[in-house]
Amino acid sequence: MEVISLPATYHSNRRGKARRRAVSRSTRKEESNPQRKNRKKQAYRQQTRRQAPRIPMTQGMAQERRRKVDAPLLLITIMLLIVGLISLLSASYPKGYYSTNIGPFYYFIRQLGMAIVGLVLMWIVSSIHYENYRKYAIWLYLISAVLLVLVLTPLGTTLNKSQRWLFGFQPSEIAKLAIIVVFAALASNQPESVFRLRTLMFYAALVAVYVGLLALEPHMSAAMIIVVIAFVILFVAGMHVGFLVPVGIAGVCVSIASYFLLGHVQARLRVFLDPFSDARGKGWQAVQSLIAIGSGGTFGLGLGQSRQKFLYLPEPMNDFIFSVICEELGFIGASLILILFAYLVYRGFSIARRAADRFGCLLATGITMQFAFQILLNLAVVSGLFPVTGASLPLFSYGGTALVMQLVEIGILLNISRHIPPSKQD
Repeated sequence: MEVISLPATYHSNRRGKARRRAVSRSTRKEESNPQRKNRKKQAYRQQTRRQAPRIPMTQGMAQERRRKVDAPLLLITIMLLIVGLISLLSASYPKGYYSTNIGPFYYFIRQLGMAIVGLVLMWIVSSIHYENYRKYAIWLYLISAVLLVLVLTPLGTTLNKSQRWLFGFQPSEIAKLAIIVVFAALASNQPESVFRLRTLMFYAALVAVYVGLLALEPHMSAAMIIVVIAFVILFVAGMHVGFLVPVGIAGVCVSIASYFLLGHVQARLRVFLDPFSDARGKGWQAVQSLIAIGSGGTFGLGLGQSRQKFLYLPEPMNDFIFSVICEELGFIGASLILILFAYLVYRGFSIARRAADRFGCLLATGITMQFAFQILLNLAVVSGLFPVTGASLPLFSYGGTALVMQLVEIGILLNISRHIPPSKQD
């Protein structure tokens, strides 16, 4: 009987595979545990980190403009800005009229000028690839920290017992954007950093520097906004929920320490619990705000017909501008404005969800969360659900630095929307 043998190539291939398996097993035995962990980390980093090509800041702006932006976000921003300017004109007219050195249109003209500057910067920023901010994240953090330190020097300006201004602008607004950019950059460059307690302590130290400097001004509303932004970015980046326990304990300790060490915190908390107990003193703002909201009723007194803005509300064009809106436009008008704000936040989170890479997702999440939390904080203050903290209403309240920075952040969101990958339906 003739013996049929298999092809030699088959035997060689089989022997080659067996040899390769033996070599791989011996290699794995020789590797130590730390080496295997490093290899796994590198593989994980390559899978999770999807970076867009880095484009120089001064190049590619023409190509960027050819990409389509998120039209609903741009439209809703323009609508809110126009409504905010009209509301500011109505709310600030009495204070400017009764002042001796300025006219009735003083606040409106200044805000209109800053709105134009902000729109120009928004258009420019929307044409710059957002990936460029990754390279300058640490520098932006350091510069904003230096500016916060300079505020506490004689160069800073004191107003209403708070030293928050430096040469006419508020560095705290720059600090909000800085913490968003640096956290998004760190969490995207090293995705595994949000899983380790040691690196999370580094994140906490970055926030603590800002919070400590803002507490010295004092500017507790900005400090709260920065803490919330930082936590949300880390949570979206993958931080384990179990880390909420030490964060909550630390928050309680900071709150207790602030209550006993900062006198203005105690005063505001007592007035918050019962504003009518000192209605002519420290509870004056909260009481007048509640009167304005209640006077509006369902349809309001009419645009420009508010009574509380006539020297009753101390800050009718700033922190309590929504109270004037409720009094003039009523429940219906105020609800429509809240719907516009809700849609703005929805578009921001939609851009974050569909972003092209991890950095764009975290950047859009931080910016949108800043708007969302600041809106909720301002509404809670004017309605008496939270102590008076000085939180302004985005795109509405008087303040040039805040308005310009908010429009710049919208420009960053618009640029992120330019790079959203097309869906399967497209």
